[in-house]
Amino acid sequence: MRTENELTDALRSAAEWAPQECDLLAALAVRRHRRHRRRTQVLAAGAVVAILGVGAVGIRGFSSGGGHAAVSAATPTNMTVITTMPPNVALSPPARSKVVDADKLWPGAVFTMPAKNADGWHYRPITSLSATEVLLSAESSFEKAGAFEVYDSATGKSRVVTTVPRTPGLDKYIPQTATTDGQSLAWFAYGEKDGAAVREIWTVPLAGGEPRLLGTFTGKHAQIDAIGVDGDHVYWSELSGGVWSIPLAGGEAARVPDSDGLHLMKWPYAVDAADGPKEHDRNQTKLVDLARGAQTKINVPASARGLRCGPSWCVGRNGQGPLYQGSFVQYLDGTNTIALDGLSDVSTLIQFPILDRFLFDGSTVYDAATGEVAAIGKGSGMFGVGTSSEPSTIIYWDGEPGTFTVLNLAAVPPAQ
Repeated sequence: MRTENELTDALRSAAEWAPQECDLLAALAVRRHRRHRRRTQVLAAGAVVAILGVGAVGIRGFSSGGGHAAVSAATPTNMTVITTMPPNVALSPPARSKVVDADKLWPGAVFTMPAKNADGWHYRPITSLSATEVLLSAESSFEKAGAFEVYDSATGKSRVVTTVPRTPGLDKYIPQTATTDGQSLAWFAYGEKDGAAVREIWTVPLAGGEPRLLGTFTGKHAQIDAIGVDGDHVYWSELSGGVWSIPLAGGEAARVPDSDGLHLMKWPYAVDAADGPKEHDRNQTKLVDLARGAQTKINVPASARGLRCGPSWCVGRNGQGPLYQGSFVQYLDGTNTIALDGLSDVSTLIQFPILDRFLFDGSTVYDAATGEVAAIGKGSGMFGVGTSSEPSTIIYWDGEPGTFTVLNLAAVPPAQ
């Protein structure tokens, strides 16, 4: 059994997602369509895995038996089950008749920035670091990041965090997604060795420095679907389920206890519904705080499809295919259900609430705390969402030639 203090900690963890105290460093991960394509390549890999030491160039602890070598096993714990989680947000119906352009509704959260860096590399936003800073991938060619940079809308200047190393001997090398806790930057990359899939996990201080290779994974363990960093560890989950960690200082990868079948949403939270087209209609049934060993059960309506929940509330669809009847939001316990009639199928674009407050449907952003609806990309031929497995706080679209217009949801004022 968990102590009363541990249960209090679990509730406090959810409170940290409240919009008024939201973590402005919520971030990172691959666009859904990019990850789906790469996963198709990964599934063909053989069932072997190797873990490399920090900065190592040779394989240590190679195993041909399909399991991790040089890893620590998880120790089961007694999971506290919470049936009702106090909500951080009082859900408000969307004011569909009063849709306002984002730059007028939230003028301090919308800005214009260059679409390329000083070397002419195309920027791809990842997520916000603060109300003015945006973490960026600078790409020398399509989907091939050459550097990570930070752009500050207050100064109009950018700085390089690090150039992205490439491991010799790996083909089809693509740095994929990054994550940060405000101190460290971590990312994973995809490559192939003799036709087999390989995933690497790297880290570097967000302030800048030399990147370090933490681990290299092959076989089924190369199927990484999400990544996070917190304090002195990097965390990730596998496509088949299960969350792992490795120290930032280097060392053994270890399975996180009580994470079987789970997928990382934003550390310490994990869920039981994976990303990907095969999981599109699957409902999430629980939210697990892996740091505190607490599990919240979710009350899933009988007609719900694709239900996805953050610490306070959920978004889903009613019915499927020709029976699709629109999207809805609700609390985790199933109460306070609100129909999102007039908004698109939000759950196919952003699977989880952003900052426990916002939903994006491709053309508008719904603020669940106020009911306000903001239009984005008016007259634009392109829009994008920050490339994060955690719900990104950045939405962007074409601006004047050579620029992006950016909506930074971390800069939206708290609900009054």
